[in-house]
Amino acid sequence: MSPYFLNSKILSQQLSSQTTKDKLPEKYGPFYFDQPVDHFSSDTTTFKHRYWANTDAYTAGGPVILYNAGEVAADERSFYVINSSMAELARELNGIVIVMEHRFYGESMPALNYSAKSLATLNTKQALADIASFITDLKLPNLDIELPSAPETKYIVYGGSYSGNLAAWMRQKYPQIVFAAIPSSAPVQMSYNFYQYFDPIRRYGPDHCIQAIHSVITYVDHILFSSLQHPISALKNKFGAADLEHNDDFAERKLNQ
Repeated sequence: MSPYFLNSKILSQQLSSQTTKDKLPEKYGPFYFDQPVDHFSSDTTTFKHRYWANTDAYTAGGPVILYNAGEVAADERSFYVINSSMAELARELNGIVIVMEHRFYGESMPALNYSAKSLATLNTKQALADIASFITDLKLPNLDIELPSAPETKYIVYGGSYSGNLAAWMRQKYPQIVFAAIPSSAPVQMSYNFYQYFDPIRRYGPDHCIQAIHSVITYVDHILFSSLQHPISALKNKFGAADLEHNDDFAERKLNQ
């Protein structure tokens, strides 16, 4: 795992507590961009796409560092515009740093609900087009000089994990407007059942920890694959998931307890 990703995780934890006592200055946002709900339809309906921007260090010729917050409401990550490796790089290069929220997270809602019909536009193709739209059409309200369009202005797309995937795919799909991408811990090869993600833990983790994980998995599988409803219900209840009807939903659930 890269140092950037680890630092981002630590910073995210710090910012979680920071947001309870501090507020990002209003000059950095949030701002709202009229984003097409469907980039690949004749329908011209738009939604308010939320973002933050730090233009303090910008001088003519500087780059724009663009970060899509990925699969989370971007409120905490909005602080990255002033406190992150991206913000440091922007200061060094006399550039701009932008944090944009991912569609269907936080306040960036293309629809009023999460129905299957609404979620049809929650996909990678649309998310990449969102980033491209930011690059080509966004006018920053907190920048008092004209920002040349790409490729004259160099856009560097940042990201970690899924957000890193988006960064890498942006450079591949839109090389004419994306100068560079910095993806961290980004599993760019799509896979339906990506069990390889856990291989480094299985191979390099402490033996006693790996044995404990195996024991827990074996125990849980033994219960879930049985036909005895009481032990299954008791197991789900122990993890605060008694409301989940299907066992595979329980097995895939990310638990916060």
